[in-house]
Amino acid sequence: MNKERLKKLLYDLDTTTKDLNKSLELVKKYSDNVELKSEFSNSLKYKYLSLFIIYEDFISMLLKEYNLYEIGMSIDKAIKKLNDAGYLTNKYSDFLHSARLIRNKIGHRYKQPSVESIIKFLEDNKEIFGEIHELIKSYLNVNTSEI
Repeated sequence: MNKERLKKLLYDLDTTTKDLNKSLELVKKYSDNVELKSEFSNSLKYKYLSLFIIYEDFISMLLKEYNLYEIGMSIDKAIKKLNDAGYLTNKYSDFLHSARLIRNKIGHRYKQPSVESIIKFLEDNKEIFGEIHELIKSYLNVNTSEI
């Protein structure tokens, strides 16, 4: 796996995660102020999109690493393919699928999820966000000739 690309991805993941948590904190803090809540809610949605783009980039790196990449493959198919090949657990695949659905609703601007539902998803899955982060970091320590 391209270690420099992975290091950049991890830097972006760290930064985006901190920014997302800050937005989450501000949405909660200013929930009684309609204007500020709206601004911070938009910020939270944008940062959520950024986070999922990082996940998509990692998924792409995994596909390439394991020679599973196909031109025009959807992210949904990619997640399934990595799961079927044993590179993603069911737990991670289910999480990424759920995260992708929220990302699509935000990004494509249909059936916009409420900020409360995004907050609930983030809070309910806090542990798995950390696990995914650790999974990505683990690829820095893997000798690709051993894979």
